Amino acid sequence: MLALKELLGSKLKFSLIALIIGLVVSLTMLMSAMSEGLVTGMTGAKGTLAADALVFQGDTQLALERSLLTTADMETIRRTPGVREVYGVGHAMISVEAGGEVFDARVFGLGGRFDQLPIVAGSSGPPGPGEAIVDVTAEAEGLAVGDTVPLTPIDRELKIIAFTEGRRYVMTPAFYVDMVTWADLYVASALRGEVAEDSGGSPATQSASLEGGASIAAVDLTAGTTVDDLAAELEPAFEVTTPAEAAEAGNGMPVMVLAVNAIQVVSLLIGALVIGVFFYIMTLNKTGQIAAVKALGASDGYLYRQLLLQIIVLVSAAAFIGIALALGSGSSMPPTMAFDPQVGRWLISLAAVYLMALVGSLFSLRSILSIDPATALDRAEH
Repeated sequence: MLALKELLGSKLKFSLIALIIGLVVSLTMLMSAMSEGLVTGMTGAKGTLAADALVFQGDTQLALERSLLTTADMETIRRTPGVREVYGVGHAMISVEAGGEVFDARVFGLGGRFDQLPIVAGSSGPPGPGEAIVDVTAEAEGLAVGDTVPLTPIDRELKIIAFTEGRRYVMTPAFYVDMVTWADLYVASALRGEVAEDSGGSPATQSASLEGGASIAAVDLTAGTTVDDLAAELEPAFEVTTPAEAAEAGNGMPVMVLAVNAIQVVSLLIGALVIGVFFYIMTLNKTGQIAAVKALGASDGYLYRQLLLQIIVLVSAAAFIGIALALGSGSSMPPTMAFDPQVGRWLISLAAVYLMALVGSLFSLRSILSIDPATALDRAEH
């Protein structure tokens, strides 16, 4: 076919074209993956909690840092119609000392369901008192399975028994512990290891008062019960939402998600438009060839079909190059870098590239229809 013969006859030219388009595709995909990685790094530990619904303390705007449920609150949630199972989730902020340096981290206490953590190294069993399963990005700070790390400025230590992945919060690694350890760290962090004058007791006493409580409750619902049904039962004393919705609340996430989505849309549109215009210009540069072929009797429909075939072949080759470059770039990034390729987002990017290439072909079709075969004869005479 004419399109394939032209591609094979000018391998270097079309290889460079495919490479240029591949670079545009790669840039679009990298922007998408890095934007998604930013969101995942900010919310992974909260958005991936295994539950149908999350219950927060009332009037906290779904802020994990502000929510605290008492033992009585947990029992109220547990007795609510439609609730099948409940486990507590605790949250605390800590600083970890490693190799003479200090980095921030977040502690997540789990009252159950440790099986939800994908283990990439170490023991898969639930941690005991003073033990933790840690997000693998902490390796970049020099931590390893089996290490016992001191926490500052509090006088506490945690032993790392395993690494998990995709569990960061506010771009810091999450340390998963049991609820007893969480309560101790929560109070120690709040009191900085000291007894406040109005605390009503020692840190140990304060920690014991949290027994049975949590920051939030993770709830599994019975069949036929929805999150809205649970909210109708518990609000306004509590705030009820899904893990996905909770992930996009607090810590400035609504604004960040809006900015990330805008970045992805803009990069996608720019990349797709560049490709569409590129094919249009390529057609304009072949005016003489098209006129000559039309002079030999080729129809406009035939020429347009050949152009479409050429576009599909080039974009397909470019897509392969772009995906390879994006994955290669992502694999070379440090683990702390925000990079999270989403298959769905990448498929949308590819679909947009193909669509804009075809839109560009419509402008090319207009050029094909307007080309007079006589121009080829004029050029031949001159």
